[in-house]
Amino acid sequence: MVNLKNILYKIKINIKLFILVILVILNILSYYLIPKVIHKRIFTYLLQKYNDTLNVKTTIHGNVDNFNNNNLLIMCNHYHGAIDAGILHNLYYKTNDNNIIYTVVKSNLVGDKADGSYISSMLYYIKNNIISSLNFIPYTRGDKKEGEVVKNVISEYLKNNKNILIFPEGETKVNGIPSDFKHGIFKLALEHKLNILPITIKYDKDIGIHETHKIENEKLFYNVADIYIHDIIDSNTDEFYINNDFIGLKNKTYDIVCSPFKKQIIQKEEASEEEKEREEEKERED
Repeated sequence: MVNLKNILYKIKINIKLFILVILVILNILSYYLIPKVIHKRIFTYLLQKYNDTLNVKTTIHGNVDNFNNNNLLIMCNHYHGAIDAGILHNLYYKTNDNNIIYTVVKSNLVGDKADGSYISSMLYYIKNNIISSLNFIPYTRGDKKEGEVVKNVISEYLKNNKNILIFPEGETKVNGIPSDFKHGIFKLALEHKLNILPITIKYDKDIGIHETHKIENEKLFYNVADIYIHDIIDSNTDEFYINNDFIGLKNKTYDIVCSPFKKQIIQKEEASEEEKEREEEKERED
């Protein structure tokens, strides 16, 4: 017997997906057809509607005024590109009405035919327009030459009082807990004395996707998230800047971002240790 409730829910999700696509298209049209000063107002309005459609309930921990600074490298863990960036951009522009935030993203974040999503297939044809209108800085993972270009772009934007959002692990995680951060961005932070604002997103369930997974559209909606806005790591006073220690700076930022997951990390380590002990005991018995 067909479950009517499930059918109606899927229809509701598809309607919401259609609304998200329409909002993206409206933003593109606004970006290209309307003066930039007016477009910014329209963009923040559409961004709010985008988040209303996602319907993610958020609780903020920390000082939102930390967003209201210039020349920031905002670093965050990463579950899902379509949700994380939307939440953070919306929160940012509610606080900082003056400075644009640019986001470093994988070049296949939008419009990727390979992920099997009909939404991505549709967006593929307006991919470059989306990237421009949302102030994205695209990069191709593993391309060192392009990586240097992206670093130069980041440096230039920050010199001109823009802010940069980056997911320093470079990939999404199902449970949101990063394994490690890439070195390059921390070398850049030391070289140009860039302040870092660590952010942690923690959803109430594992909604993240791995790049090898097919996108599940239902995961986009009706989530609950805690947003932790940590203290800014000041390039003028922090010991790792003073000692020119990019590894120390990376590890410090990583530990701060992971701190809300401390309980889960301990439980995972304990479970791994128990599994190891069971395997060793089995080997002894054999």
